Amino acid sequence: MRSVPSKSAFKIAVVATLVSPLMLGALAFSAAQADEIAVTIERVRGVGPADALSKSDFYARVTIAGQTFQTDVVRNQNDARPNWVIKKDVPSGVHDVKVEILDKDLTKSETIDITRTAGKRDLDFKVGTRRCNISGFSPSPGCGQPIVRAGNEGKAAEITFSVTTKR
Repeated sequence: MRSVPSKSAFKIAVVATLVSPLMLGALAFSAAQADEIAVTIERVRGVGPADALSKSDFYARVTIAGQTFQTDVVRNQNDARPNWVIKKDVPSGVHDVKVEILDKDLTKSETIDITRTAGKRDLDFKVGTRRCNISGFSPSPGCGQPIVRAGNEGKAAEITFSVTTKR
């Protein structure tokens, strides 16, 4: 005599059939995230007008492949060497990166100019993870080499940072 599965056993079989492809997709996605982009901000030095009552309170906001990270604030330093390291796992390929430096004041945060482009205050560039190609600067820096950029409009700073990738 053959037994007929109960309704609950049938539901479990259906759920297991549906979940298995989803789990395989998640495993494939995590395997595709084998590369890492790291942005290391070594120095931020104020070059424009500082705050009237105190030194700068710098922090960074870095966006890698659409995800934004924010560092801790370095208080009362117009020449900070924070050595902030921001890392993100990404699929192999080319990804957008944006670096912003901000000054935290009592009531607000101000974006600091760190680029030579008039009317723009942040740095946008692309990173290719296969060969650690960095594009968007002239000349193009090498992987792990210091990149120095400075703004000249209003509150401005010089930033020294590097970009690396890991496969």
